[in-house]
Amino acid sequence: MTSSADAPTFSWSFGARWEDIDTPDLSSNVTAPIGTGIEPPDTVGVRTAFSFRLPLEAGIGPFFLEWDGTISHASGSSRTVVQPVGSSFDLTAGEPAGGSISLTTATDLTGATAAGTIYFTDSSDDDAGIMAFAHSPAGNGNAVTQYATSSTRTGAAFLALVTHGTPSAAAYAAFADDRGLFFQALGDLQGSVVRSTVEQRANHFDQTLWLGASLDLGNGWTITPRFGPTYRSTRQDTVFRTEVDIDESIVPGVAIPAIGYQETVKLSADYYGVVSGLSAETPVAENVRFQINFSAGVAHYRARLDNRATAIFPEADISLSSSKQRRSGGTLLADVSAALILSSHESLSVKFEAGTSFLADVPVYRSGTLETDDTQSYYLAVGLVHRF
Repeated sequence: MTSSADAPTFSWSFGARWEDIDTPDLSSNVTAPIGTGIEPPDTVGVRTAFSFRLPLEAGIGPFFLEWDGTISHASGSSRTVVQPVGSSFDLTAGEPAGGSISLTTATDLTGATAAGTIYFTDSSDDDAGIMAFAHSPAGNGNAVTQYATSSTRTGAAFLALVTHGTPSAAAYAAFADDRGLFFQALGDLQGSVVRSTVEQRANHFDQTLWLGASLDLGNGWTITPRFGPTYRSTRQDTVFRTEVDIDESIVPGVAIPAIGYQETVKLSADYYGVVSGLSAETPVAENVRFQINFSAGVAHYRARLDNRATAIFPEADISLSSSKQRRSGGTLLADVSAALILSSHESLSVKFEAGTSFLADVPVYRSGTLETDDTQSYYLAVGLVHRF
């Protein structure tokens, strides 16, 4: 069997990847008596790896140059739907100020009535006000659904009324500017729900250039020490969204837009470093070899945070906050893998591999601040190894 150190070798693998990703607790930025808590999503995805090894005619041993590259993508999402309990609830995001809301609802044998008044002064002292009244006489076919918005320089006000002759009545109002969002609901809220979602995506790109040598120990084992520069990058996006889906019920053609809060957190980091490693390989059966790989190193990282929070409003998303932060420093990294290589042909082999990677400083978002924490990822892959 030809050793991969004696001939140019190309390998490719494809498999599954999952990792321990820190999910920002963005739901804590929203306050509601009914609760908006949501479980962090499981983040799984795919991994593709390439490698090309070129022997060197050094004259002093079986030296080689090898380029390894890995691209991976993982994603996950989780969601929850909460039904309001009782006849009223509030939802707050940020630190809203400058508004007053008055809502009333009533039902009796004559039908259903809802009324509301909202007055709002935004952060630039621009004013907006809305007053509305709705009544539906008793009867299944009688209903009124209406809403209105009034914009200001930095925000907007919102008021919606829903009445049915069954009878039932509900009123909703909200105001928002760059300080925060406040939403209030009153009346028959049975059909309205609060939907919350977290979506997370992570992308990784690694590449390393190795200088190494394969050494035959004479007892069936071959060891391969190697050393070289490495570059790694990680990109992670998290989107949290919570919104009130207002029930319009039986009125056709009328839809009340959702009111809520959305925050997007973008984390990224680049790592420049050096690593050293060792591979060991031995036959375990005819045309079957076992291989174990280990590498570790140090790197300098540069991490970035971009996040933006908005109030979800009819006809416009109102910016609540945005920030950019930077962080840099030194870190440690390590990789361990094991593989079975089946060679049924002189130049072609099938490789089954499992491995794990450790990175000591991955950017995380906690309490509005860019921090770092260690993370572990795992993969299972199958691939081909071709010796030219």
